[in-house]
Formats: sequence, C-alpha cells, structure tokens
Amino acid sequence: MSAYLPNYHYSYLVGVLIFWAAWILCSIFGKQYRSQIRWGTLIATPMALTSILFVPQYWTPPSLFNLDQKIRVGIEDFLWAAAVGGIASVVGELLLKEGLATMRSQARKRHYAPFVVIAVVFISLELWHPHKTMYNTIIAFAAGVVVIAFLRSDLVPLMLISALSFTALYFFLFLCLLFLYPDFVHRFYNIPNLLGIYVLGVPIEELLFAATGGAIWSVAYEYVQGYRLSPESQP
Repeated sequence: MSAYLPNYHYSYLVGVLIFWAAWILCSIFGKQYRSQIRWGTLIATPMALTSILFVPQYWTPPSLFNLDQKIRVGIEDFLWAAAVGGIASVVGELLLKEGLATMRSQARKRHYAPFVVIAVVFISLELWHPHKTMYNTIIAFAAGVVVIAFLRSDLVPLMLISALSFTALYFFLFLCLLFLYPDFVHRFYNIPNLLGIYVLGVPIEELLFAATGGAIWSVAYEYVQGYRLSPESQP
C-alpha cells in the first residue's frame, strides 16, 4: 500500500478553512460578541494586501490560480486575514465570559493614536530594513501595545489574556495544519530569512506575530469605539 501524499497545492486553503472553523466556533459560543467579531473581521480583511510585502521574502504560499506567485496576494490571504481578525478580536473576552461586556459604559470620544504609531513605526522600519517585514510587523505591534498600555491601563489585563489565549489558539491551529501537511513550513517559507527557532515545527515568528497582533486586535474595538472596561474609570 502506498503512503498517503497530501496535495500541497491546496494546503494554504486548508489552513484558512481551519482558521475559519475556529471563527465559526467563536461566533457560536460568543453570541453577545458577534458585532465585535464582524467588526474585527471586516477591518482586518483589507490588511491581506500587506501580503505583497511578505512574498517572497518571508514565504511564498501555494494559492488558488497561483495568485500569490503571480501578484503576491491571493484569495487565501484575504480569507485568512478576515478569520484571524475576527478571532483575535474576541478570544480574550470569551475566556473572561461576560464580565467585560457588562462593565462597558458610555462610549467616549474615539482615538486612533496607537494605530497611527503602529503605522509610523512599521513604515519607518520597512524603509530601514525592507527585507524584514515580519519582524517590522512584530515590533510595530509591540509599540502599539506599549502606547495602549500607557493611554488605557484598564485594557492591559485584556491585552495580556488575549495575547496568551490567541497565541495558544494560533499555535494549535498551525499544528493542525502541520499534521495534515508536515512539510508546509519547509516548502513555502523562506527558511534562510527565519531565526531558525521552531516550537513543534511552528516558526517562532508566527507565535510572536500572534502574541503581539492578538494583544492589539483584542482591544482595538474597545479603544476605537471608546468603551471603558470599568464603570469607575473616567474618560
């Protein structure tokens, strides 16, 4: 009997579907957060265009119609960004049950300072080291986390819990992909450009991205919409 040989051409799509399965579960078990999930999904989707910066210096994934190879952004990129955005926006609050939602008070004036900082830091780093996009992204997210922690200390617990929980979930979902496609990383990632540190086969870059991105995206809704996490806190 011949050994099973997975079709790697659809491996990225399968990975996207794994993340969408998690998105559906978040929507089912977090009914009270569905507007938040939709917000996170819609806002994150256009960010798939940054794939142009990641291909091929970070990776070159297989894609439908070979779009990632041809124009450096594919259908899977948009679907993946949408799923990740929706999941990251609520995973921390799901673990904390309904406490945070019931503690929200009157909306205050919206502010975008942390996200402006993220954009400025990322663009500056890209101009300085254009071939280190993943690390530039991680550093920019970390800078945004620091700014939010300084401006909204009430959001720090949610950021920490979300960073940990989203990283754990991201890691698990990535392991599911590697179970189906063991050579995914070695086939499609630009190995010489990675740090060479792996956790059960998952590049450390992916986990750092999940931790910093999860921290930012988990509080983006609260911050932009002007919600407080404590009724005693004043704007």
